[in-house]
Amino acid sequence: MKNKDFLSSKIIYILISVFFAVILFFNANAVLLKNSSERTNTSETHSTTIYDMPIDLKYDNDRYFVSGYDGTANVYLTSYNQVRLTAEKTPDTRSFHLVADLSKAKEGTVEVPIRVVELATGVNAQVDPGNISVTIEKKASKTFDITPVVSEKQLPLGYKLTSISTDKKTVTVTSGASIITQIARVEAVLPSDVILDNNFSGKVFLRAVDSSGKVLPTKLSPTSVKMQVEVGLPNKNVPVVGQITGKKDSSIKDYAFKLAKDTVNIAGEQKYIDNISNITANIDVTDITKETVIKVPLSIDNVTTTPNQIEVTVTPTKK
Repeated sequence: MKNKDFLSSKIIYILISVFFAVILFFNANAVLLKNSSERTNTSETHSTTIYDMPIDLKYDNDRYFVSGYDGTANVYLTSYNQVRLTAEKTPDTRSFHLVADLSKAKEGTVEVPIRVVELATGVNAQVDPGNISVTIEKKASKTFDITPVVSEKQLPLGYKLTSISTDKKTVTVTSGASIITQIARVEAVLPSDVILDNNFSGKVFLRAVDSSGKVLPTKLSPTSVKMQVEVGLPNKNVPVVGQITGKKDSSIKDYAFKLAKDTVNIAGEQKYIDNISNITANIDVTDITKETVIKVPLSIDNVTTTPNQIEVTVTPTKK
């Protein structure tokens, strides 16, 4: 009997042990899976791209002029730390910059690597392109007259340029010694989106060009000027036609008149002046009983008249 009870107790202990072993096994696996998931999330790589980031050129600015290069590059950033990556992407919180060191380069066209400087710890960067090609020349300066430029295409039909001027007449140009010799003129160019259906006054930018009109790499002082453009409306001369108006005096049989000018100039939009062949001078003879010189106003809708009045000699004929 005692042996039977002993065996029963032993089986129960074995079953209990197996039960707890199974629980411990599944619990351990759950912990392992959780830790593995956390490690996977922690090691996730984040990335972003900064386009057209400026490149700082390091060279002797007092002696040399650098040209012939694209001054920006794209930067591909990666990091496990999303917060730090976001900080580097934002211009206001960015710690790094791009540098091309030309301090040891010789005159001529050279290619140097673009370096990432002061990049935050835990962030990796890849620059595209990795190198920059530049032309290094001895620096030179020269003074040029400013040439104002306005395209005829900016004038509506019938309009004409009457005057163009700038508030400054000369500009100092700094560039490479060989580039300075290629400069044909420095232009103050009216922006192409300006339509000259009225006078213009405003700031325009300068550019140095060669004989073919190609813009050359230069530094200009000043970089802009104030331009004034005056335009004339479409205009033409038309004859003046006199017409007697008003109340005749009872003692007067008729009136003769002589115009001081036979023609006047009218100006306005082309569509209006095209439809005008003459202008009428209305000669009011009310109360005129002897030869008299009067001033007669001239006007017509949608155009201006020059002069806007003429003298007329009126000679009455008595009955």
